[in-house]
Amino acid sequence: MAKRKASASRPERRPRGEIDRNFFFGDVFIKTGVAVAVALGLITLYTPFTLMGAIHDGMWDYLAVMGGFGTIGIACFLFGRHLRRQATHWDFD
Repeated sequence: MAKRKASASRPERRPRGEIDRNFFFGDVFIKTGVAVAVALGLITLYTPFTLMGAIHDGMWDYLAVMGGFGTIGIACFLFGRHLRRQATHWDFD
């Protein structure tokens, strides 16, 4: 007796509106993350002290703000990459 193989289920593509929305907002979040990184880089270059100097001087508020914005920038960038991947890949990829 021959065994029957189940027919391979075809992946269903998401609606075009959802793909476009994920692609657009993915771009927005990626660019926001990069813009935050550039702004933090410029602020870091403009400040006259180093990171170790800020730690030794007890500038915890400055470090907290820079770390907070750094976290926001990384989160935006990674979330944007996730949305772009959802928009450009099929379900079985």
